[in-house]
Amino acid sequence: MSDEFDVIVVGAGMAGSAAAIRLAQAGASVLLLERGAEPGAKNLSGGILWGDDLARVLPRWRDEMPVERHLVRKRFGLLAPERALSFDFEDAAWRRPPYVAHTVLRARTDAWLAGQAEAAGATVVPGVPVERLAWEGSRVVGVVQGGETMRAPVTIVADGANSRLTLGTPIRPSPRLGEGTTELGVKEVYRLDAARIEERFQLAPGEAHAEEWVLGIYPPGVMAGGFLYTNRETISLGVIVRVSSLFGGQTYAHDLVETFKQHPTIQRSIAGGELVEYGAKLISSGWASRPAAFHGDGWMVAGDAAGFVFSNGLVIQGMNYAVRTGLEAAEAALAARAAHDPSAARLAEYDRRLASTGVLADFREFAGMDRIKWNPRFYTFYPRFATELFGGLMGASGGPKEHLRRTLRKAQRAAGLGTGTMLRDGLEMVREL
Repeated sequence: MSDEFDVIVVGAGMAGSAAAIRLAQAGASVLLLERGAEPGAKNLSGGILWGDDLARVLPRWRDEMPVERHLVRKRFGLLAPERALSFDFEDAAWRRPPYVAHTVLRARTDAWLAGQAEAAGATVVPGVPVERLAWEGSRVVGVVQGGETMRAPVTIVADGANSRLTLGTPIRPSPRLGEGTTELGVKEVYRLDAARIEERFQLAPGEAHAEEWVLGIYPPGVMAGGFLYTNRETISLGVIVRVSSLFGGQTYAHDLVETFKQHPTIQRSIAGGELVEYGAKLISSGWASRPAAFHGDGWMVAGDAAGFVFSNGLVIQGMNYAVRTGLEAAEAALAARAAHDPSAARLAEYDRRLASTGVLADFREFAGMDRIKWNPRFYTFYPRFATELFGGLMGASGGPKEHLRRTLRKAQRAAGLGTGTMLRDGLEMVREL
């Protein structure tokens, strides 16, 4: 294998493979390295892929990529012990092609995307745990593995949220991820035949249902959200918890999913399913988790490694940003190749593209959402308050109905939530939104 390439891409996830496909299609010599035994092997099952960014390099991806189902319904809600409050969003346009989102299993999609990169002419090598970036002064000139340096004018780092290659370097000077910006996703996958999934969630063949929950079912201080979505013949569910909220307590990561799936509302969704997969993954999300820069002399950072996992409190999106940032990194690398100039000044094209495609605007606009999303009261008082309030409004005790004001005050007392606190939280939300 030659140790000279136009571009080296580290990580054969969606960002890395998208970049490699675009580079190879343009005639660049590109080396795509993957730490796992095969692309997709170290990814945690899957998720929901939004948008059509892949069409830039693979116009027929919807017909050819092994997606699971197309999304037709999104549910958002709050769970309290024994109670749940939620609302559904449906749009008739979601049921018509081109579909807005698909559930995917990453072991399948990532292997397929890496195959597309190889078919386009990229050299794809799995099972390579890159040790570090190769630095010459302030410039990255390739990667080091097994004492050998593989060189390229440009290196695209797309090695995931726990980016080992950037930690403790000028890209991300801290030797570890920030505790306040690190989340842990714990997921289980249950096998259930397609017909039962469709009957249970009122879906037509090929349609998907997804849920996201604020979890008020854990001890005070534990801040976590839950998710559930349907695949072709499996159901994925899990919990995303702020890692720092587990410190000093007696709640452990492996307990989170157990408590979530035993809630009556969730238990019904997976009844009769067979557990076929369990795993956990670190997530570094939010504007605060970004590296010191997205580019420099000879390098760019894309996808999860750059912190491009978006959440506005109602939705979590990462794969679409991975594809888009991978493609923009590839375009910047191609411009540097044409100019024979891999300097930081030339690779600043990457940041300009991130700005023009709306990526940076999305993250800057919602930068304050983490202060709202990780308000501990949203995981203790508010789920209890909301479910108590609607329980009072919708139930019947056999006696006279109470005035709304009295029902509201009873729900506040039951949740231990004062009016002043609610007003302050409301003002903070308005200010950030």
